[in-house]
Amino acid sequence: MCFIYGVSANQTYNEKELLSRIAEGDEQAFAAIFDQYYPLLFTYVNRIIQSTPETESILQDIFMKIWQGRETLQFVERFSPYLWVMSRHHALNAMRNLARRSALLDDFARQVPVVETEETREWHLSLIDQAIKQLPEHCRQVWIMNRVNKMKQAEIAAALGIALPTVKKYMQQAIGLITQYVKDHSSLGLAITLLLSLFFEKK
Repeated sequence: MCFIYGVSANQTYNEKELLSRIAEGDEQAFAAIFDQYYPLLFTYVNRIIQSTPETESILQDIFMKIWQGRETLQFVERFSPYLWVMSRHHALNAMRNLARRSALLDDFARQVPVVETEETREWHLSLIDQAIKQLPEHCRQVWIMNRVNKMKQAEIAAALGIALPTVKKYMQQAIGLITQYVKDHSSLGLAITLLLSLFFEKK
């Protein structure tokens, strides 16, 4: 019996049926795929990221994308490798994003007359993450797609079925709300605000 990424040939056959049902909007079929793959993907991604919260966020985004693009699943011949490639791509993007944030904190710490300890560094990163979680759903979704998944704003507009100016508006709202949250919750409000201005600089 042939195995691919832990899925047998018989499972693959049943999986094709599940994918077809998901493509038609069957939430129970989607739940079955989720239950089958989530534990395996969690172990795989967490080995790369080594952060449980970040891994959970990545997997949530992956399965959200699968559901949003479910109509295309009926054309996927080998779902397991497809899912593993997607997971690796998201994990590496997340690592680059985290590294960039850490590097920005390092650069800014040299310019601010305070002692930056590992504890305060983690607190600053946590504060930014909290600010992102406080965003309205539409702002958070657009921000994650743009900053974490590296999607261009035009691609986001097409994926969500909204106008490009709406995407730009949501991004501006997200940046403003995150900046305000950090200013309101940090004694280093000005410093972190400047940091955010670097972190959210458009590419």
